[in-house]
Amino acid sequence: MLPVALAALLLGLPAAARADSLLPAKPSVDMRGAPNSVVELDRDGDGKIDYRVVYDQAGVVSREEMDYNFDGKMDTFYYYKGGVLQRIEVDSKNTGKIDIWVYLLDGTYVQRYERDTDGDGKPDLVRTFNGG
Repeated sequence: MLPVALAALLLGLPAAARADSLLPAKPSVDMRGAPNSVVELDRDGDGKIDYRVVYDQAGVVSREEMDYNFDGKMDTFYYYKGGVLQRIEVDSKNTGKIDIWVYLLDGTYVQRYERDTDGDGKPDLVRTFNGG
């Protein structure tokens, strides 16, 4: 398995999307919230929502969405199960299509990542990591 920061480098993500920015930025909201609620933030003050967190029926984060380049479109999505990060999906080319999928173990280790290199919405490059 591969630590998330190293996976970001191997994925060839733009500098702005590498390492610590592959993980959710520390939000201004609590990772626990009201059951079945959504919190939205405008981090750069331009009037457009660029961060959204969705809480499940237990009040635990189930999904986060971020607009890293502040163009008004969410481009990075974090999916949680029981509050633990399971998968990250990224639109790295700002086309409105997900082209990178990262699957995690224990919210920390990359088990597999997939990349769509030709824009057809299907992974062309798949890497799997085992061990420690």
